[in-house]
Amino acid sequence: MVRSFVVAVARPPLSLARRSAADAVRPPLEAVQRRAAATALELLDALLASRLAEEAARRIVTSEVAEQAVSGAFEGPLVDAVTRRLLESEELWLLVQEVATSPAVTAAISRQGASFADEVADEVREQSQQADAWLERTARRMLRRSPAGPPAPATPLGVGPA
Repeated sequence: MVRSFVVAVARPPLSLARRSAADAVRPPLEAVQRRAAATALELLDALLASRLAEEAARRIVTSEVAEQAVSGAFEGPLVDAVTRRLLESEELWLLVQEVATSPAVTAAISRQGASFADEVADEVREQSQQADAWLERTARRMLRRSPAGPPAPATPLGVGPA
């Protein structure tokens, strides 16, 4: 009974004392915490600016673990998901349209198209010369005439014999 009385009488002041102690200690602890965090960040900045960080980064990037991680990332579902999202994004198609209509790209396509047309024309010219020679040989055989001399050299378009 005395014990319950002592607990009942002492509990409120003890609770108040605990709260007061916690309230009194909280600001200095928060200041220490802020200073520790700032110091840790300063140390990290100093470490990252050092030659040690460069060497560590080089070793990490050239390590087998990094190679396996990159391989795993490309083989996993992440690349498929990123690709799908890119293809669905309107911004990507705007970029593609901008690049496709740029003067440099249209000039390159024109040059490539002209080059391809030249290749096709050369091939058609060669095939037609071969067909012409075959027809001439066939006609000479049928008419029992002697073969003609070697074929005349091909001339560029628009240029005839002088």
